[in-house]
Amino acid sequence: MRNLAFSSLSLVVACFPLSLAAEESAQYLLQADLSPGDATVVSVDLEVGGDLIIRDENSKEKKLPMSVAGTLKYQEQIVAWSTDFVRSLRKYDQASATIQVDDRRVEKSLPAELHLVAADLGPGQSTINGCESPLSREQLDLINVVGNSLALDQLLPGREMAEGENWDHDGAVLGALLGMDHVAVCEVSSVIVGQSHNQVQIRIAGTVHGTIDGTTTEIDLRGAYLFHQKLGRITKFNLAIKEKRATSEVIPGLDVVAKVKIVISPAEAESPFSDALIEQTGDVSQPLRSALRYQSTEQGYQFLHSTHWFVTAEQRDLLSLRCLQDSDLTSHCNVTTQPARSAGRGTTLEQFKGDVRVSLGDNLDEVAAATQWTTSQGLDCLGVIANGKVKGVAVQWRYYLVAADGMPRVTLAVTVEQSQLERFNDADRELVDSLELFTPVVAKTATKDGGKSSR
Repeated sequence: MRNLAFSSLSLVVACFPLSLAAEESAQYLLQADLSPGDATVVSVDLEVGGDLIIRDENSKEKKLPMSVAGTLKYQEQIVAWSTDFVRSLRKYDQASATIQVDDRRVEKSLPAELHLVAADLGPGQSTINGCESPLSREQLDLINVVGNSLALDQLLPGREMAEGENWDHDGAVLGALLGMDHVAVCEVSSVIVGQSHNQVQIRIAGTVHGTIDGTTTEIDLRGAYLFHQKLGRITKFNLAIKEKRATSEVIPGLDVVAKVKIVISPAEAESPFSDALIEQTGDVSQPLRSALRYQSTEQGYQFLHSTHWFVTAEQRDLLSLRCLQDSDLTSHCNVTTQPARSAGRGTTLEQFKGDVRVSLGDNLDEVAAATQWTTSQGLDCLGVIANGKVKGVAVQWRYYLVAADGMPRVTLAVTVEQSQLERFNDADRELVDSLELFTPVVAKTATKDGGKSSR
């Protein structure tokens, strides 16, 4: 659900009332007054409607009607704050969404054991991940939505402004607010329209062009927000946007309208975060964990991967991923499982090299390297690097076989065009080094008599 543009010019934003211009325009200091230890309660309501755009086997685009309704409620405490960097801890009391695509309806929620999350926002980067365990991409998409509460106060100009004055927004700020990877064009500005009960009323409008998950997007937005003068921060934010996102090789496209409503209030309950966790995450010299987790309970393995990797297909014993870096597809990886090996009967390195030669056939030019080692997880690993050509394009294949006695064997087959090797920068090694094996969990299916049977 990540970055589903909650928007449309045709949607009516619940705007705050305009104030008539006074004989002399009042001046307001629009500057965030935040510091470590500040704690708030954040409520986010999302509504999305429109079309999901996919490509069929003939690369023709097909539109599927879709809608999303989501709610996030979390306590947030700032643990580090400066003019260009902020880090916080969050405890999600609710993170849920109902997603409807065509005739398929799915309910999503964040597991209770992952309700503690750390988030930071700095120049050119944004990170959100679990404190106790890495999130999966699906879980990240659930909570990493338009209207990141850490980005809201960066909309403020940081100086005194008069009623009726407007200011332009920096592309990096809008990119952080909208969850974009890169902003190419930003033509968005805000204007002060009034003040009431210590709250400055502001409207925002404009267009942003850039990329999300490596594909181009165009966003039109209209909204209104309140800056609370005594609290020194934005406390209410309503946004309506319209997004057209192109399809890519890893994600579908979007043609949607949606809206987001955010309410921020001071936290009154005792902090849910331990002193140790606050001290640990408050050390800004240590970056937050950014790697995501993929787990297959039925096949018996899990691994960590960077946000550059996207799952593109999941079958019973085959997982396909593609790696997108700087909006370019640099590689793909197939993960397959085989039955557990018996003690003392593992595949030898020479046998694995032979399997690779047979698999590549006439495409193979040379086996450039072959080695075996024990991974950081204590598993046996065979690795083979082979070079060759496919339709005249120079390609490198990297094959890995990871195994342990009594556990399923996992093979990773990575394909990289040789022209992309420097940019790829061994992005496959994290998958291999972090891979863990465990006893598969057999799925249960309903029988005709209403009971359960193992698949």
